[in-house]
Amino acid sequence: MIQLGLFDESYTTHYTQQGFTFKFPQISDVTFLNGLSEPVHRWFRLTPSYSPELVRFFVKELACDNDTIVCDPFLGKGTTAIEMKKLGIPFIGLEINPLLKMASEYALTWEVSPNHLAAHFAEVEKKLIDLLERCQSMSIGGVIEKYKLQLPPIHNVFRWWQKDVLKELLLIRHIIEQTCETNYNQLYWMALCASALDCANIHRNHPTISFDDNHTRQIDVRKDFTENVVQIVNDLQNLPPQRDLGRSQILLGDSTKISHLIDEKVNRIITSPPYPNRFSYVHTTRPQLFFMGVFGNAAQSSELDLAAIGGTWGRATSVLYDDVIQPYPHIENILAPITDELRPKSNLMCNYAVKYFNMMDEHIQELHKITATNFRGAYVVGNSRLKGVEILTDVLLAKMFDVAGFNVDQLLVLRKRGGKKELYETAVCVSK
Repeated sequence: MIQLGLFDESYTTHYTQQGFTFKFPQISDVTFLNGLSEPVHRWFRLTPSYSPELVRFFVKELACDNDTIVCDPFLGKGTTAIEMKKLGIPFIGLEINPLLKMASEYALTWEVSPNHLAAHFAEVEKKLIDLLERCQSMSIGGVIEKYKLQLPPIHNVFRWWQKDVLKELLLIRHIIEQTCETNYNQLYWMALCASALDCANIHRNHPTISFDDNHTRQIDVRKDFTENVVQIVNDLQNLPPQRDLGRSQILLGDSTKISHLIDEKVNRIITSPPYPNRFSYVHTTRPQLFFMGVFGNAAQSSELDLAAIGGTWGRATSVLYDDVIQPYPHIENILAPITDELRPKSNLMCNYAVKYFNMMDEHIQELHKITATNFRGAYVVGNSRLKGVEILTDVLLAKMFDVAGFNVDQLLVLRKRGGKKELYETAVCVSK
């Protein structure tokens, strides 16, 4: 719950100086942690995602109902999609990362009987136990040759997974790929995708992931995978009746070209775009992108981050070193406080910030083409600091929405993020 004393008064001064209305809503938890204990949401963990509770708050705040089409153009792991389907609200989601698009889509695979799924998995588990026993004394190379498997084409693969662990993960993938029933296959995919990260040699106590080279954990791959499937079966038993579920459409694509992908008018947007904080959604999903066979070579991940808003890994950074990227003319004055202060300190970081806001402007311009006349939306963003320069993302986006012809209704200060840098998360609420 928000405590006003936790906020630096100078931060909200930025709002009053710009003439923006703001308030502090009473929400207990807006982070991904809330979702780890909720059915379906816990099937896939993405640390930089928001909570189901926050989505439910915006459903009320924006007056969403069965007659409104809700869109999330930065879908991530699908938190908004899951809540809309539970509430019976029509939904369209857009995500540029193919692994996250698949996770969001497969997390909505609810048209199955939990009892039938449990019975099917009992047979799958028998096959799996038999296969693992037959391969117990074999090396990972022998297993790959015998069953024509393929190592994930990720650099230094055996730093990511111990050889015996990876062998078992590959054999589980081999078994579930033979499942002909699409719905079952997608749910097993969700369970294995989680296990691929659960069983990796990594730390997960940070927004991104780092190697845990000297861990002494006892990793039981089959147990982890089985527990994930059992959790899915249990969660399916507690879903609303099928007749009450909302229709959902999950699309793979770039939110800066949203009008090329969505051919109907949307009434509401509930979303959280990337922040200009140099966090890479591609990098943090990289082990699963390669293990699950979504990407076949390293260049694909680098190209994806180059195309993504806020991308900061591989070529997405290297292309920013030499040029001087200028703000689009109609937002040049809005970004002047950043460019004037940041450019002398770091041309690279200034290029990164300008590219971020230029791409967000492309998205905002596209909104006019897909939004209905009664449109309302909430964009959850966080401020950041680059080379000591404060990037007031919420204020800048609000001014960009205003210039683009949208109404900026209010800014909702959601939380102060950890650390000493006075970082905040805010929802920019707009309408048309």
